Amino acid sequence: MNEVLHANIFFVIASVATVIFCILTCVILYNVIKITKSIRSIVDRIDAGSEKIADDIDHLRTAITDGGFFASILQFIMKLSGTGKKRTRRRKKD
Repeated sequence: MNEVLHANIFFVIASVATVIFCILTCVILYNVIKITKSIRSIVDRIDAGSEKIADDIDHLRTAITDGGFFASILQFIMKLSGTGKKRTRRRKKD
């Protein structure tokens, strides 16, 4: 075969391979962008939920420190669990 024909066949094959490679790269990047958007929405939900939890804990802390019903229940639970002072028995001297 002629050298020009060989060069033309090579360039056709290289062009087709380049186009296929570019299409595959675009598909992969599109999927990566979709995954990134999905992860971003999940992180936003987690962030909003953590703010709600922090507000609830702050409200609970305020309710406990102000005293009242919650404080008495918490003290009762602490006494039952044994986290308070423990009593020690003294031995009787003979």
